[in-house]
Amino acid sequence: MRPFLVILALLLVVLAVVAAFVAGYTLRGDTRAGSTASSGSLDALVIAELKAHYYKPVNAASLDQAGVVATLKSLHDPYTVYMTAQQTQALAQSLSGSYSGIGAAFDKRGKALVVTQVFAGSPARAAGIVAGDTIVSVDGRAVGNETADVSAARIRGADGTKVTLGVRTGGTGSVRSITLTRRKIAAPETETKLLHRGGKTIGYIYLPSFATGAGAAVATDVARLRARGAQAFVLDLRYDLGGWITEARDVSSDFLSGGVVVSTHGLHEPTQIYYATGHPATTLPLVVLVNHWSASASEITAGALQDHHRATIIGTRTYGKGVAQTNFSLPGGATLHMTIAGYLTPSGRNINHKGITPNVTVADNLKTPRDEALDRALQYLVSGY
Repeated sequence: MRPFLVILALLLVVLAVVAAFVAGYTLRGDTRAGSTASSGSLDALVIAELKAHYYKPVNAASLDQAGVVATLKSLHDPYTVYMTAQQTQALAQSLSGSYSGIGAAFDKRGKALVVTQVFAGSPARAAGIVAGDTIVSVDGRAVGNETADVSAARIRGADGTKVTLGVRTGGTGSVRSITLTRRKIAAPETETKLLHRGGKTIGYIYLPSFATGAGAAVATDVARLRARGAQAFVLDLRYDLGGWITEARDVSSDFLSGGVVVSTHGLHEPTQIYYATGHPATTLPLVVLVNHWSASASEITAGALQDHHRATIIGTRTYGKGVAQTNFSLPGGATLHMTIAGYLTPSGRNINHKGITPNVTVADNLKTPRDEALDRALQYLVSGY
């Protein structure tokens, strides 16, 4: 089955702390303690952290004259954002691979949230919500003027509590009110299957995010599919918005015999080089599928495998997010999510705002039952062209 549109971290909207954050994410390291004292205004704390750690020089005078929102906006960096305590907690949960909610994923389009995937056994599935439905309200309040992260935070909640959604079936017609009981959802890290084409058995692995354990999960999937006769592999990173940079290294290591995976560089950060472990799970032929919503950690992996000539990249140009962030703690549980470094592929490519160009360009037409990009990948693995 093809991945559904933009799986935004299983109702967490994958770190969509602001609307621009839907672009994807790469995190480097855990949340850091702020280097400033806890006293003083929030503006002063944020500005001090920017001066001390931001990956490029900042205009100190203009920062001092602006408030937090204006300060961050002046950087023209959609990935450096102030996160409330609730948003910080949501971020941590999304990267841990589990959360409490209704078990669906969606994308913000216009004034509504479009459901893009509903997970088996979830409250959403039990309530009859399906991909293509739109959510227009949460607990009686419209979502139209909210950013996706705000709506997601209101849909999420403690295990066992209830949430009422206004749902428009198929995006048209009247709105029905559905009350669901939230529960803890274990995010599916991968989806796998064996495909048969031209007498060859091909293992397919879809990775929805680079949350904790992604590299180990892919390695396990490779081993299981090989045991069932896989002679080649497709790694599907379409709609994978990213995650931990260390997981990008580990997923890349599942297919690389060694070498650089990625390097990071920042004004206040020492250059850091991430190497493949040298113990690949397989050396069999590999195709990586990407599209415009393959971002950040997905691009690190695709770029590394492409630069090392280990995989053929098939699909459409990726998003183009070539910077890495970390969190700095602020009073009250809030954090400053800040870009601290840019990154380069093994060959030295800076893909920020450029993306990864596939070796073979194929766009999947979502209006057809076929998955054109996957079909092209299978053809390539069977015939070599």
